[in-house]
This record gives sequence, structure tokens and C-alpha cells, in this order.
Amino acid sequence: MQVKWLPVLCLLLSAVCGCGHFDGQKTRREHAEQFPAALAELTAGELSGKGALGLKDCVDIALANNLDAQAAQINKRLANLDRKIAFSNFLPHVNIELIHYTSDKQQQIGVHGVYLPMSDRSVTETVLGAQQVIFAPEAWFLYEAYTKNENITKLVARRTRDLIRLQVTTLYFSILSLEQARGTIDASLAQAGELLKELEALAGEGLAMPSQVEQMRTIFLAQQVNLTENTRMQTEARSALLEAMGLSPFAAIHLKAGAPLTVEKQDLADQILKAMLQRPEMYITDTAIEIRKDDVRMAISRFLPTISVFGEFSHSTNSFFKFSDIWTFGVSGVLNVFDGFANIYAYQAAKQRKAQAFIAREQTCMQIMLEVIRARSQYERSLDNLQLAEQELVAAKAFLGETQSKWREGLLLTSERLNAVTRHSAATANVLAAGFQTQVAAATLLDVMGVSPEGNAHGKIN
Repeated sequence: MQVKWLPVLCLLLSAVCGCGHFDGQKTRREHAEQFPAALAELTAGELSGKGALGLKDCVDIALANNLDAQAAQINKRLANLDRKIAFSNFLPHVNIELIHYTSDKQQQIGVHGVYLPMSDRSVTETVLGAQQVIFAPEAWFLYEAYTKNENITKLVARRTRDLIRLQVTTLYFSILSLEQARGTIDASLAQAGELLKELEALAGEGLAMPSQVEQMRTIFLAQQVNLTENTRMQTEARSALLEAMGLSPFAAIHLKAGAPLTVEKQDLADQILKAMLQRPEMYITDTAIEIRKDDVRMAISRFLPTISVFGEFSHSTNSFFKFSDIWTFGVSGVLNVFDGFANIYAYQAAKQRKAQAFIAREQTCMQIMLEVIRARSQYERSLDNLQLAEQELVAAKAFLGETQSKWREGLLLTSERLNAVTRHSAATANVLAAGFQTQVAAATLLDVMGVSPEGNAHGKIN
């Protein structure tokens, strides 16, 4: 019999091993070919027919397609399944067992030299059993811990969405700022080109110094470099925005400007209080403390017995049995008497973890307070810088206008005109940069306060 089945077993083993073979190069090649196409199809579906996108459009697409958001949703579903698995401890467990055995010889028992058969040579036994735990406090606390862990994954998913929203907001305003800067650079480049031509003509007539021409040529070249760098930065920012939105970074995306972000005027203490009440991290630490309390309760419950009831129905084809069908009932209890003091040390460790959770909540509280202080300071600093930059631009415009008038009348040197043009270009660029920094600072302050750009809390706390 063994020789007959040996080739069959070898064949099955080879089939199983063949099914488990992994061709890394083939898998990588297939994914490298399929992923870009699938990503391009997704991108076309999200962007086609929508025209220019506003901030809300970008955020909505990102929350639907960002891979971090999808991973957070999977973690939520896994936590939900873990909770359901833990709940199964409260439900009855039903098992069915089927056993068939055949002896090569009729087994007999001898009594005073006489051998009598003791069972059939071929017997089939069927057993249907059910067990129900009626007292297991540790199972209840375990279920509560899984329920709280599910709530934590919901809060983590919410915080992930908050960070995605902040990332998209920052990139959105960065691109708009670069687009505005592009127009300013184009105007400055055109102005520098005209002035370079004028100086070259004046130098040909001996009315301008060669050094002045070279200085203007340097300014013109600098504007060309700025234009090229602006194009590069726009490309990088758009690719980063598309990646944050879960789309292909090679796609073309067009944005439209919306209302600028604003922050409600509040005292610092009120902003910190709002952060304490709305930041998911605080709710996570609160829930973690409750989980650690459940750990202590579970450690205590290990000193208590676990009691369960069971019932079993068995059927046997053995003709030697008087009763082929038998019902069996019972109650079982298990009490851990001594396990090398492991349960005692587990209780002490659970108490220390609970104390650790309280400290972690205080640390998170302090961290959030510091984040609000820093974000508020950065926002106020950006407002001051924006106001200063706008005033510098007003002064630069006035100075450029006066300089142009005096230049036409021949009352100024060429170097003075160059200085006015340079000053105006720099002031314009500073205003754009300050405006961008103000929007980023506003988005950051809203985020650390747990407030969306629309002025509402980021989702509902469960």
C-alpha cells in the first residue's frame, strides 16, 4: 500500500510546490506595465470635464484617492473585524467530528483462555458538540478593548485626512503663488529686455557706459533664469499635488483661485482650548487610557475561574454498543492556581502601562499647546511680513514712476533707473511670497486647532 501511494504523494507535493513558485521579475514587469495605465485611467476620470479646480475640488479628490487615506480606511475595517472576532467568544462554539477506522484484524479480548470480539472491525463515529462560556470576565474586557481600538482607528483615519487636507492646501496655494510670480517675472523680463535695448542703443552713441549695459544684461539674464526656475518649481508642485490627490504626477492640472483662508480672531487660550477639544490625538490618548484600564481589569480577571457548559451528541456504528446514540452534558471550570507568578506580574505591568498612558496624554497635551503657540506666532509673523511687503511695493511703484519721469527728462543717471527697476521687481516678488506664506500659515494654524478651512471641525468625533 505504501509503495502504491508514494508516486501519488510525490506528484501532489510537486504540484503544491509549483503553485507556490514566485517569479519576482515577471511580477515586477507586469506591475510596472499595468500600474501607470491604471493610474492614467483614474486620473482621466477624475479630471476630465472639470476644468480648473478650486481648493475644495482638490481636497475632495485627494480624500477619495490618496493612498494614505485608503490605508487608514483598511485599518478601520480590520479593527472592525477584530472586534467582531472578539465578540465570538460570547457565542456558542459548535463542532462536528467524523471518525472512521478499520482494523486489519478483529480485535478480541481473552477471558480464561476464551477470546471474544470486542468491537466491529470497521467503525464510524460521529460527534456533535457545543460549548458555551457562561463566566469569562476577561473576554468582556478584551471585547471592550477591541471596541476602543476600533474607535482609535477611526480617529487615526480622521487625522490622516486632516494631514492630507493640509498638504493639498499648501501645494494648492504654492502653485497659485508660482503662477502669479510667473506673470510678474514675464513683465519684469519684458521690461528688462526693453531697457537693455535702450542701453545698447545709447552705448552705441556713447551716451551709456559699457558697464551699465552689462549690468542690465545681467538683470535680463537673471529674469530669464527666474522664469526657467519658476517653470521647474511649478512642474514639481503640480506633480506633488497630483500625487497627494492620488493621481498621476504626469497629468496636466489647472487651478482657479478661491477665497483666501482666514483665521477667526481669538485669544491664544481659546485657540488652545479649541485644539484640546477637537484634535483627534487627544481623543486617541483618552481612549488609550481606557484600554489600559481594561488591561488592568483583564489582569485581575485572570485570578477568577472560567466556567462553561457543554453538550455532546455521539453516534457510533459499532454493533457491540448497546446504545448507538448518546447525549452527554456537563459543566467545566478552570481556575489558574499557580503559573509562576506570571499573573501577578501581568497585573503589575498593566498598572504601569495605565500610568504610562496618563503620562502620554499629558505629553500630547503639551505638544498640541506648543504647536498652537508656534502656529499662531507664525501666522501673526506672516501677516506682519505681508503688510510690510505690500508697503514696500507701494513705495517701489512710486519710486519707479518718479524715476521713469525723471529719466525721460534726462535728470537721472542710467544706474538710478536700473536700481528703481530692480527694486520694483524685488518688491513684487516679496509680496507674492509673503501672500503664499500667509495662506500656508493660516492653513497650519487651522490644522493644529483641529478646524477645517471652512471653519468647522474636521469630521465628527466618535
